[in-house]
Amino acid sequence: VIEREAIVRADVDGRSKLFVRRAAPKDRMCAGDIVQVETINSVSNPSLTSSFTGVCIAIYRRGIDTSFILRNIVQKVGVEVRYMAYSPLLKRIEVLQKAQRVRRAKLFYLRENPGKMFRQKMLTKSAKTSGSSSPVARK
Repeated sequence: VIEREAIVRADVDGRSKLFVRRAAPKDRMCAGDIVQVETINSVSNPSLTSSFTGVCIAIYRRGIDTSFILRNIVQKVGVEVRYMAYSPLLKRIEVLQKAQRVRRAKLFYLRENPGKMFRQKMLTKSAKTSGSSSPVARK
């Protein structure tokens, strides 16, 4: 009961809808989604913000302690950032693109093979544009 009250207090902009386990996959945030997070840099000046965009590789649903990990490649270096979902320093969480055909809950394999997700999207796009009925060979 106390945990629900804490979530209601921390849920300023309706972000709890992104992390509800019982919601439909199109309404909640899942692993593989491309997410943009805007954070407040200074408590004294809330207009100073920074944003980070990346692929969500893991979500830990633990009530008020819910967190998620975003991964992106910045200047040829893999960067992972872990955010607490109900932190008051998070200004906005926005799902830019939903994942397509992700079969795992945790996408830690993207650490070893960072281009895998983008390569798969390119294969499906090239198969649609070519108009051939033959399947695309995958490695």
